[in-house]
Amino acid sequence: MILAAPPVAPVRTPPGGEPTWARVRWNALRSFGRRRLGVGPTIPRTGDGHRSAGRRFLVGTAATTTVALIAAGVVLVTVDGHPERAGPQAITVASGPPGPAGPELPPAVRTETARWIAQHVGSGQVVACDAAVCGSLAALGFPASSMVWVKASALELQSADIAVLTSTLRTRLGAAVLEVTAAEPLAAFGSGPQQVTVQAVAHAGRASYSRAMAADLADRRLAGRALLANSRVTVAAPARTPLEQGLVDMRVCALLATLSSGHTLTVESFGAAAPGAGPGVPRSAVDITAIDTVSAVGTAGPATALRALIAAQQAPYRPLKTVSRAARADSPAVLSLLYSQPAPVNPQNDPAP
Repeated sequence: MILAAPPVAPVRTPPGGEPTWARVRWNALRSFGRRRLGVGPTIPRTGDGHRSAGRRFLVGTAATTTVALIAAGVVLVTVDGHPERAGPQAITVASGPPGPAGPELPPAVRTETARWIAQHVGSGQVVACDAAVCGSLAALGFPASSMVWVKASALELQSADIAVLTSTLRTRLGAAVLEVTAAEPLAAFGSGPQQVTVQAVAHAGRASYSRAMAADLADRRLAGRALLANSRVTVAAPARTPLEQGLVDMRVCALLATLSSGHTLTVESFGAAAPGAGPGVPRSAVDITAIDTVSAVGTAGPATALRALIAAQQAPYRPLKTVSRAARADSPAVLSLLYSQPAPVNPQNDPAP
């Protein structure tokens, strides 16, 4: 299924202007908790004065446990926990006018970037952007509550999960942006001074994030090879290489292992790499063509059970999108699952500096 491209959005200031301190503080707490502790802050319920802790994802031993359970053919994808709460890291929010701007971003590049984010980044993630990109995202329906308008300081990125680095932000933030973003972009658009990169925010610094990603890659390799050895999972030849090389998101590996505990599966692919993505960025999609020897798309019992099980997953294992694609002349019908970017990183995968 190919989504129709929306019209080019005009450049405009994000709705409501500069985010309020309350919004920045909330984004920071949510981002810090999810990215560094693997939990989300409690959310006030409207009208009842109580707080709901909700379901929390414990990442302390998630990667290691996932690998072990994948080898056994079963994965428990969610657990409840009550870790210690921690406040956000210190954030400097510019109160004055925006800093200097770089070369104006071509509307086509800006729109292409905004479309990719709208399709591949869930509204549960916080996106840091300049006024033009934030405006384009708002025009596509991306929630204003999930955006932070960066004006002057690289520390403002600490309130986000993803940074959209345009020439304007690179000019304003300078070399400091290298310390608070991942080394490899999730996606890139345009070229030269007008190139835009979409990068994960490295809350503990780039070096720490890189070490955690390297350890995460080793875990994904183990998980991928365990899936390839699983007789209940058939992987098409072109899809075997990224799985063996550890270039498949751990959430995808965990879900496939869970499904294979009670069913046989046929996997066609893990999607294409995003435009300009770094070579180490894992694929966060999976195309399933068959379950228990019947099509994964349709009304057959196994297919219905498959979709119900996927819909029952809790964060972070519930896909951002689930799309059914009809059969084509050269390929069978496919159930496509897409997870949001960036993939969670296990903070305990970061060895001591």
